[in-house]
Amino acid sequence: MQSSVTMYGAASTVGMLADTGYTDKLSYSAEAAIGFGVPVQLGTNPERQVKVLTTSVGQAALAVGVSVASMVVEQTSAGVAAYAATDTLPVLKCGRIWMLTDDAVVAGTVANLKLSSGLLTDEAVTTGIEAFTQFSARFLTATAGSALALVDIDRK
Repeated sequence: MQSSVTMYGAASTVGMLADTGYTDKLSYSAEAAIGFGVPVQLGTNPERQVKVLTTSVGQAALAVGVSVASMVVEQTSAGVAAYAATDTLPVLKCGRIWMLTDDAVVAGTVANLKLSSGLLTDEAVTTGIEAFTQFSARFLTATAGSALALVDIDRK
């Protein structure tokens, strides 16, 4: 139950598209629960399913896009909203989307995947930090710490 009202809301939420600009999305079925605004890979049935990345080496190369938030998925009692197994979800292949960062990032830098958290970072590729290979990702906004950042996803 809402107990307070603020004059200004948050700029966005995780997995929300930035605007009405060009986007390229494909629909898939969730192989297991998938949160909003996370990179996903093809599932067991690669023609129909996607699943979240793991923390294993080589995961960024498997990412085919980013899960887009839905306004019709109900939150759990813990306040978490995610697609359940077999739910249909849109996967962003090209466009601008709000995603969580692992740390402070600088606008204009390349977004890489930090395996330990599954979040984005602008740190250089090294052990535990991988570059996406099936699409490019670049930060459009900066953050002062782990926070929401606007990310431009583009096909390679």
